[in-house]
Amino acid sequence: MFKLGIIGSDNSHAIAFSRLANIEEGHNGLRVEDARVTHIYGTDPERTAEVAEKGQIPHIVDAPEAMLGQVDGVACVWRHGSKHLEYALPFIEAGVPTFVDKPLAGNIADATRLVDAAESAGIGFTSFSTLRVSQATLELIAELKKSAGPLACGVVSSPADPESQYDGIFFYGIHAADMMNAVWDCGCRSVCATSHEQKVVAICKFDGGAVVTLNLPHHDKAKCPFHILAIGKDGWSQREIDSATAYYHGMQIFIEAMKTGKWPLSREQILEPIKVLTALDLSLKEQREVELAGL
Repeated sequence: MFKLGIIGSDNSHAIAFSRLANIEEGHNGLRVEDARVTHIYGTDPERTAEVAEKGQIPHIVDAPEAMLGQVDGVACVWRHGSKHLEYALPFIEAGVPTFVDKPLAGNIADATRLVDAAESAGIGFTSFSTLRVSQATLELIAELKKSAGPLACGVVSSPADPESQYDGIFFYGIHAADMMNAVWDCGCRSVCATSHEQKVVAICKFDGGAVVTLNLPHHDKAKCPFHILAIGKDGWSQREIDSATAYYHGMQIFIEAMKTGKWPLSREQILEPIKVLTALDLSLKEQREVELAGL
């Protein structure tokens, strides 16, 4: 049985992943059979105890390093992506297979350092929004490959907040950036963003000629679903992306990566969404189109 440690109890994802592995009924009726969450660390004792109880996690540790030698892999799931370098890097450098939840980091330098360290350590490693691997996203990609032809344009929607206390646009904007990356892959050349009354729209231009709009309203301003619309030369398709199964598919993928050492995403696929969000944030602040190559 694969033993997983969770670092960061503040995020609801800590409960979802632990219930998927530890609870008989699982999460949303789904269960990961070949792993158990055995340890958890958090900075808020009350919240950590709550997550441990809901997820039936047997061991709460006072310091993250207490997990070393006790677990086969770790999932770093803080709401603040800016915390991930500090907490995930020691495990990566110790050779522990690692999943870093969305967003990988709050800036490009930290994200690159984590990926470089994982490559150097030769461990199973990945980072993503689980929405990019949800059943609905994968079904949409398969349908587009069959009938749409080369993709020309599209719209990806998600709630987001540039002023979020959790590292601004990175906290929820990563869902849209990751879903875009899943469908259009790498090659975003530039981002030009604007906002109006807490509603952000960003135009992303790709090297191959595609143009994708990220539609990012604040949750107080619009009841916005996670949604992808993709238009190709020969056809189009769209999906509302249901998050109900996303944790299950995501956990299966990162546990497999931890076991085999094979990365499900390339370093470019992992890093580009962080570059897109960095460009988006800079575009909003400076009111200009930002080239990713200059970041």
